Amino acid sequence: MNWNIKTLKRVAQTALLSSSLVLGLAMTASAQNPYWYDRNRDSVKRHQKEEQRELKYHQRMEREEFGNNKALKRHQKEEQRDLKRHQKNEKRYSDDRWSRP
Repeated sequence: MNWNIKTLKRVAQTALLSSSLVLGLAMTASAQNPYWYDRNRDSVKRHQKEEQRELKYHQRMEREEFGNNKALKRHQKEEQRDLKRHQKNEKRYSDDRWSRP
């Protein structure tokens, strides 16, 4: 197989172009997290307040349906802890994202 210089240059250029295109697409896809895309601190705070409001509404509906027994109180307390943990992680992620240059 006899390769001339023009063919080798063309193959090298194609390989370089395609690898940079694939790398660029991979970096763009990994950088776009739709949940946090284009959010600022106020929208994170607003989002967390909406989550708390939804949890309160959900728990009120549960109390109306199932009564107010110990098992339900335990379940609702666990839901509150889960939401608090979830929001703490959201805030940590948001703070890390905004503190980067």
